[in-house]
Amino acid sequence: MTKIVKRSRGKGYLLNVAGPQARFIIFLIFLLVAYTLLLRIFQKLAQIVQLPVFLPLSLISLLVFIGIVGTFYSHKFVGPMLRIRRAIENLADGDTSICLRLRESDDPMLQDLVKAISSLCEHSRNTHTLIEDTAKDLFEDIQALQEKIRQGADSAEIQKQLEDVRKKQELLDTAIKSCWKI
Repeated sequence: MTKIVKRSRGKGYLLNVAGPQARFIIFLIFLLVAYTLLLRIFQKLAQIVQLPVFLPLSLISLLVFIGIVGTFYSHKFVGPMLRIRRAIENLADGDTSICLRLRESDDPMLQDLVKAISSLCEHSRNTHTLIEDTAKDLFEDIQALQEKIRQGADSAEIQKQLEDVRKKQELLDTAIKSCWKI
């Protein structure tokens, strides 16, 4: 059975969880203020020393400044996203033993995503274990039922054993259906 998931659309440019957007906007404001100060310093130096290469120096300093600050800032997103992607790929390959952790300094929104992925892994682990155990019990009960039939057991005893098999079959069906309720 396929479950259709509706995709929600945003109502504007700011997400419901504006935390990451607000931090990024503050980062951009900080970047502009810092570059403005850096530009003013270069203007003063250009007036004092009378450098004709003011524009190339200020552009190079801008690139270096943005490169350094951007690397430090993006490090909080890129590293966790790579770990999250690797964990999802492992989960897709059937590995439910994933233990995904982020640094405390990583983005809180990514931390929430990691919690959701961990919950998904835990649910998959539990469901997988339940399915394996129930299938094993069901197989053993079927073998025992076949043996009783071979030995010529009475109808009431076979009926009782058959009811146990049906209960375990229902449990197995429930466990399999819970896989699709994720």
